[in-house]
Formats: sequence, structure tokens, C-alpha cells
Amino acid sequence: MNHRRCWPVLAILASSGVATAHAQLSTPLDSAMLAAFRWRSIGPANMGGRVTDVEGIPSPSKTFFVAAAAGGIWKTTNGGTTFRPVFDNERVISMGDIAIAPSDTMIVWAGTGEEDSRNSISPGGGVYKSTDGGLTWEFKGLKETQTIGRIVIHPTNPDIVYVAALGHIWGANRERGLYKTTDGGETWELIKFISDKAGFVDIAMHPENPDVLFASSWQRVRGPYFLKSGGPGSALWKTMDAGKTWTKVEGGGFPETMLGRIGIAIARSNPDVMYALVEADTGKGHTTRPSGLYRSEDGGGTWAKMASNNVRPFYYSQVRVDPENPDRVYWSSTPVNFSDDGGKTVRNATVGVHVDHHAMWIDPNDPEHFIVGNDGGIAQTWDRGGNYNFINTMPLGQFYAVSYNMEVPYRVCGGLQDNGSWCGPSRLASGSISNYHWYSINGGDGFYTEQDPYDHDIVYAESQGGNMARISLRTGERTSLQKPNWRQRWMVYEDSIIIDWPDTTQRPRGQLGRRINDLRSRQKADSIAMDLRWNWSTPFFISKHNPSVFYAGANRVLKSTKRGDDLRPISPDLTTVDEERIRISTQETGGITPDVTGAETHSTIVALAESPIRPGLLYAGTDDGNVWLTRNDGGEWENLTGRFPGVPNKTWVSRIEPSHHDTASFYVSFDGHRDDDFTPYVYVTNDFGKTFRSIANNLPTGGPDFVHVVREDPYNADLLFVGTDVGAYMSLDRGASWHRFMTGLPTVPVHDLKIHPRDRELIAATHGRSIWIVDISPLEQLTDAVLTADAYLFEPKTAYQFGGQFVGGGSTGHQWFESASPQYGAEIVYRLTSGGPRDTVSIVITDVKGDTVQTLRGTGGPGLHRVTWNFRGEAPPREPLGPAAKRDSILQARRVEQVFDSLKTEGTLPPMMLDRMKERILSGNTQEIFRAVGGFGGGGPQAQRGWVERPGESQPRGAARRAAAAQQRQPGEQPAAGERRPGRPGEPGAGGFAALANMDRSQLFDIFRALRRPGQRGFGGFGRGGQRGPIVETGDYLVSITVNGETMSRVLRVEEAGRAAGRSVAGGRIS
Repeated sequence: MNHRRCWPVLAILASSGVATAHAQLSTPLDSAMLAAFRWRSIGPANMGGRVTDVEGIPSPSKTFFVAAAAGGIWKTTNGGTTFRPVFDNERVISMGDIAIAPSDTMIVWAGTGEEDSRNSISPGGGVYKSTDGGLTWEFKGLKETQTIGRIVIHPTNPDIVYVAALGHIWGANRERGLYKTTDGGETWELIKFISDKAGFVDIAMHPENPDVLFASSWQRVRGPYFLKSGGPGSALWKTMDAGKTWTKVEGGGFPETMLGRIGIAIARSNPDVMYALVEADTGKGHTTRPSGLYRSEDGGGTWAKMASNNVRPFYYSQVRVDPENPDRVYWSSTPVNFSDDGGKTVRNATVGVHVDHHAMWIDPNDPEHFIVGNDGGIAQTWDRGGNYNFINTMPLGQFYAVSYNMEVPYRVCGGLQDNGSWCGPSRLASGSISNYHWYSINGGDGFYTEQDPYDHDIVYAESQGGNMARISLRTGERTSLQKPNWRQRWMVYEDSIIIDWPDTTQRPRGQLGRRINDLRSRQKADSIAMDLRWNWSTPFFISKHNPSVFYAGANRVLKSTKRGDDLRPISPDLTTVDEERIRISTQETGGITPDVTGAETHSTIVALAESPIRPGLLYAGTDDGNVWLTRNDGGEWENLTGRFPGVPNKTWVSRIEPSHHDTASFYVSFDGHRDDDFTPYVYVTNDFGKTFRSIANNLPTGGPDFVHVVREDPYNADLLFVGTDVGAYMSLDRGASWHRFMTGLPTVPVHDLKIHPRDRELIAATHGRSIWIVDISPLEQLTDAVLTADAYLFEPKTAYQFGGQFVGGGSTGHQWFESASPQYGAEIVYRLTSGGPRDTVSIVITDVKGDTVQTLRGTGGPGLHRVTWNFRGEAPPREPLGPAAKRDSILQARRVEQVFDSLKTEGTLPPMMLDRMKERILSGNTQEIFRAVGGFGGGGPQAQRGWVERPGESQPRGAARRAAAAQQRQPGEQPAAGERRPGRPGEPGAGGFAALANMDRSQLFDIFRALRRPGQRGFGGFGRGGQRGPIVETGDYLVSITVNGETMSRVLRVEEAGRAAGRSVAGGRIS
């Protein structure tokens, strides 16, 4: 293999007929045009994601809500069998707490902003209220509080609500403290304020007297290189008059040293018993740490320490009491601890369950039933923790980065917070993507992954702190990529010194002395250079010019020419080398409770890239604001820091994106949110970094739209994308103007974006809702000529014939995750500016000889339309029918007409869709109909249809169906994740049978049963006897459409999977 050749990616770009430079648009983009680009979820849901709260309605209800750290709110009404997301369209997605009004369970409150103050959390934006059981939400203020720890509602008056607002995590602000409303959120009173550095994190209300409350204040702050939990603002407070006056809880055995985070709970069965999980400093004169679980038996008057188990209090600190037994107490930690004797003896309550627990709901009417939430999702028990059910149907994966390979279909891999690294398919030949298609390749916290472009079995992954590995998916072999070690280098020099100076009792003199001094000097310098600092999320990549070349970033750039083996530095320390920041981040971070895990390790490289055009043109960015460039593979480095107007000093460099079109151009994004700065910073240079200009322009600045990533399209130099903490944006004029680009994508942090160069799809790694994909090929081709034309046929992407892959697993009933895969075949996209939705467009496909291979029908009307050709030619002519067959054919045609006339009367499906369905049945082509209805995936995030409350039952018909749907889907409620919605003119799916997604299979079978002749078996035999055309050969085909008398044609290339760039392990065609 000649490794000097281009990657398949570069070969694809070089051979593409698509122009790499476009005239910038002068025609404005309309929202309908952008809405035609719909994102699709591909999962996974195997691992869930961090859950911050779980709240349920007491039994016999089976309804509960799940609040995800960055994945919104999910609701189940059947005990967790199926879920639906209910908070996707709000401006924020980070969740802190949920509360359900005891007196009216249709009233639900949501406090946004996660309180578990780890390094990767997203900010919130106030509180929201629902009066219809969580289906629709109304913003109720407190936006600048940013983080909500707890919401408590009065037991009999739902208008009285208390909110523990923790405030900004990355800086001081006055909008924090304990808030109260008596009018359902119309107005708020700040009933307890501590300082601009301390807010409130927890509240507990007396179960028999709602005027008695305990609340804990917490002083904490984060920065780019530290966490400090604890301070004079942390305390436990009590009120006896509903918040009018407050008394600080002191003495009586309660810790008297500096305090940090405090979790509190009052026993429902005996309110004199209460517990506090206290973070407390050791203080002078103490030999043991006072942190731990405390118990009071007199309503908070006196306290006794019961247990010292209090790991990472900034991250956990939840405590709950069994509603029937005041001595059975649970408190969160890496596992959930529990005690049956008030804390005297401690046991693990979550053996075999994912670690790092943040949430717990105990059914007050059935304490055997509780649900825990952790970094891996939720687990439910019905026997008080004896056995658990892990519910993995919600795609809440918190991805940091994503990669792709060049298989057909391509594979995506990525790393997640506390859930390792996973890989799965971008699409399937048939069926839906489920958890069975995803597999884990590495453990720990996962971050970057890379995939060899030629050997599809080789994947690179890492866990926190730059612990990288090369993994063979074929053999399972895992090779750790060894970091350079200063101790090894030190001993190399030491051996040389001993060889030259064997008698160390004699002082070396003359030439020997000079040589020993030189070796000692080099030993010290080289050892310091090898003492590397690695970021929690270490960037690395394979060179696009040679897959054996591997780069990684510590505080220096490292290179290997042996696929990651034998890494060696090729740069000096590129950071500011701020010794104070380095010392704090590696030795002192955490505050009262030290938390030196490596998550804050600072003065490191966090952005690293190479030009896809020129080998050795490298770029590096650091977490302390430096940006560097080398044009000779590390021979010389140029510091570009300080050339970014408007960027504060030492602002984190979130991404560097080299241009695919010009070696002198590249993009840099900065992320200042760790300094409490949410400004979007995006810059470009066209002169190798001599000057930069901001292209953030109209990106939103009023919320958490700080930028995680910027990408340039490899085909269209004018087309840019950015991912922010609440979504994705695109620009078609090189950043002069930006447009929200989120049709189908929920509000979610987008931590990474990649563009697949062959399939022309944008891949988003979201930090809260797993992986999403959108086809952007038509977007890459947009010009003024396209937007002003009455009709336009886009250049089709090369289409690949490929087979399916066998996966294990079977049906799990309705408790499973699946996500719709695009239809198999060649996608044909066209745009119309006139006509009506009932109009149709004829699409003719001819071969190189000019013979018609297939004729398709697409929808008309203004907008973007997509039609999929399944690679089949026309069915062969049928044999002449005999007299009896002719008679049966006539009778069958009459029966079809009667059945479909009846269906139109019922109103189950749109008349136009019924006409098309009837046409397919009469022609014997029923395959497309069954494909549109899809599989039997029930409940929750279904792939093929909208939310169904009771998927185990066939759906009602006609007016009854519409009434039932109106009850199930409230105004503003979002469809389940990954579902396929009915097509609308101008949107994807309008050209197919997408409206059949509203029909379940039982209804479809009823239709075919009605059509079946007496004595007929099966559902085939209509019209032409169910014959289908053959799969066409590979090669070039001409696609033509005619609109208003004008014919437009494009060449469509069809290839087999094995002929795609790179080797495919899933070759073959569907027969």
C-alpha cells in the first residue's frame, strides 16, 4: 500500500463534479427551504445519559418524568415501557429539577440548569410550568438564575411554589437565592438571599406543616481550571413561617467548620426525624473529616453524625427517606448508599447498576418501588432495590465528538460522558436502527475517536486524560498508545552517564566533566519536556494524507508515523504555562473536598487539526487561549494569539477548522462560557493567520449559544456550520449571515459536527440526545440560479447498492428503541416554486442506451421534494391472461375500488395517498406500502410513526381515531425521537408513503384481508401477480423531470458497495 496517496475522502473531493466555490447568495433563504432539511436520529439509546431528576405520580398511577442533564424531559404513562420527549422546543434543554403539584398532578414545574456542577454541564434559563401534565410549557421567569437545585410545591395550594436557585456556576451574579411565588409563577419574591456567590440548592418541606421548611445554601464556583465547593455562604436554614424569617441551623452537633453542599430530607412517617448529607471542612484541631450523613430526631434541633460516606458531594448530595420507615435512608454517591438503622450501618443499594447517582424517586404509596437516575440513565426496582430493570429506550447519549469511516453504509463512532465509546451504522438497507446495531469499543469517559479510511476494522478511541488505544474490531485486539514517559528518558541519560563515568566517587574533570554536565542539562530539559499535561478530552486525529501518521495534543503536539505507536513531541509547550493555574488544576481543585481527577487539568491543547490540502500544515489551540500554526510539520511554530479582535485573553479555543479550498484560510471558534461569557466567537483568516475577522455576526447572543464547533463544507466554500450549546446554525455566505438549522433536531448541545464527503451528510454529536444526521447535498448546491428558477433538479449523489448485516437480539415488546433509516435506493431531489400539493411530477430514469428503466411519480407544489428509486427496473411484461384469470382480475379491480372508496369515507388517510396506495396494489407493487408502515416498534421513540399511547392495541378508525389522537397529542407536544412524520409539501418524505406512518400494521392487514378473494392465501397476486422489476446493473443513468414543459436531466451514478472508496465489509446487493 502506498501511504502517500490521498485518503478516500480527498479522492472523492478531487473527482467530484460539484464546484468548490460558489458565488455568494444574494437571494434570501426562506424558512420553508431550510425546513426541508430534516435531521434524523440514529441513536444510540444503549447507555442512556446523565439524569438529574426523576419525579412520579404516586401509585396506582404509572406516570413519571425523567429530567436529563442535557436531554430535556421525558414522560411515561405506563411505568417506563414507553417514553416521549416533552420539552424539545424550549430555548434551553439542561434540566435541574422537576416537581409535580400534589393537589393537581396536571401541574408540573421544571427548573432548568443542572446543579451537579461538573466540568461539562450546560446552563439553564429559568423555570417553566405545565398545566397539562407536561405536554406544553410556559416560561415563568428567573432566567438569570441559570441553575435550579430544587422546586417544592405546597401540598394543597399549587400556586405556592418555592425554588432553590443556585445561580451562575462560572461567576458571581445576584439573581440567585430562595424564591417564592403565591400566584402560580406570575410574580416572584426573593425570600432569602445570601450573596452574589452563594445560592440555594435544596429544600425540604415538613410533611404535616407546609409553613416549616429547611433549605440549604451553597457557595460554589467553577472556572476553566478549577472547582471550588464551599465557603461562608454555605449553610442550612429553617423557617417556621413559610419563608418570612429564617434561622441558621447551628450547634447541637451540626458541623461548625466551613460548609459546602448539603442535601436534606424529612421522614414522612415521623417528621421529627430528618437527615442532612453535609460537606464540611476538617478545620483546625480536627483529626477526622466531619463530612457525612447526619440525623436529627427533634426536627433539626440536635444532630448526630451517622456515617462518613460522602464521596464527591459537589456531584451527588441527594438524600431520601423511606416514606414508611424513618430508619431506612438512602443517599447518593458513586453507588446509592442505604441504611436500615438510620445510618449506623451502610450498604450498597445499587449493585450492578451504572454508577454516579444524582436522582431518586420513591413511590410514597409503595416504597418497594423506586427509580434511580445516574450517569447511565435510569434503573427501576419493584422490590426495594433487590432487582433492577435498566431502561435503555431514551437516546440521551452525551457525545463529545464523532467520527465516520468509508464503508457503505458508513459507520459512526463517538465517545460519551462516563459511557465509553460506541459505534453504529448511519443507515440500513432495510428496517430501523436499534440498540442491537450499536456496540461498545472502549470504556471510561469517551471522547475523540478516529477510523482508518482503508482498514475499516481499525478504530482509535480514548478515555479521559489522553489514554488512547488502537482497536481491531475484527479480532478484538486493543493496543494502548503509550505516552512518552519522562522517567524512561531520564534513565536513558542516566545509563549514558554511568557508561562515561563508571566511578561516581571521583569528580569528573576536564572533557569528561563537560560531557557529564551537558548530559545532565539535556537530561533535565528532556525530562521536563516529556512531563506532559493531557486534557480531560485529548484531541487526536489520523492524517488525511497518510493513515499511518497520527497526531495528538497534550501541552505539546505529538506525532507518530506508526499508527499511534512511538509518539514523539514535534512542538514546544504551546500553552501559556501558567504555573499557578497548572498547580491548582492538578493539585488543589475541588474546594472543601479535593477532586483532583484530571477533569480540570489545564494549560493543554484542546483543538488540533491538519490542512486537508497540504500535509504538515498543522494548527493547535489551547484551553488558555493560544493559537498556533506550523507549515512544516512542527519544524517551526508561529504564535497567532492576540490576533482575534474582541476575544478576551486566555479564552478556551473550542475548534480549529482548516479550509478544504484554500491553504491560507482556516476558522477558529472560542468558547468563553467557563469564564461566564456566552458570546459566540467565530473567526476566519485568509492569510495564514496574519489577520482574523469575526464572522459570528447574527448568531444569537442572548442565551447559551456559545460555540463548540465550526465546520466548512468540503464542496461549497460558502457553506459553514456551527454547533452551539443549544443547537446548530448554517451560513451560505461564509458567515455573513447565519440561519437556525434544526428541523427535526431538538434543542440540545451540539459538541461536534462532521461532514461525510461521499454521502454528503452532516453528522452531529449531541451532548444529551446521541447522534443525528441530515442530508445536505442540495444545500451544497444552492445558488441564486437555483433559488430563482421555477424548477430545479439537483445533481444526485452517487448511489450505492449494498446488503444488510445480521445482528443479534429479538423483540422486547414495546420497550425498545428504534430509529427510522432512510429508504434504500438512490435519492432524487428537486425544487418547485409553483403548483399544488395534489400535483405530481413524473421522474423518468433511462440507461446509457436511452431506454426507459423506471418511471417514478413525485409530489408537486412549492418546496423541496425527495423521491427514492429502489434500483429496480420496470416489471417484465406479464403473460396473457386466460378467460378465468381475466374474470378474476376484473372482479378484483372492482373490489379494490370498493374498499378504497370506503377508506376515503372513513378518512383514515389522505385521499391522494389512498389513490397512490390503490395504484400500487393494482400494479402488484405492495413492497413500498409495507416499507412505509415499517416494523412493529412500539412505544417511546418509535421509528415509523408518531406517538401512540397504547401501541399494543390496534388504532381506532375515522372520527374515533382523530378524537383519540387529539387526546394523545396536545398542542406543542413533540413527536417521539427518531419518528418519521407525515410528509408535507416541500419537506422530506412528501414524495413517498410517509402518511402511512400514521397507520399501524393491523389496519394494513385489515385492508388486504378485505381485498382478498375467497380461497386466496397471502396478500400477493393483485394485478400483475406481484411481479417486481429486476435490480439494475451498476453504471450511469439519466434522471429527467419535466415541469411546465421544460425537461431537466442529471446523471446518476450507481455503484456497488464494494466499489466505494475504501474497502467495504458489507458489500453485495439486495436481490
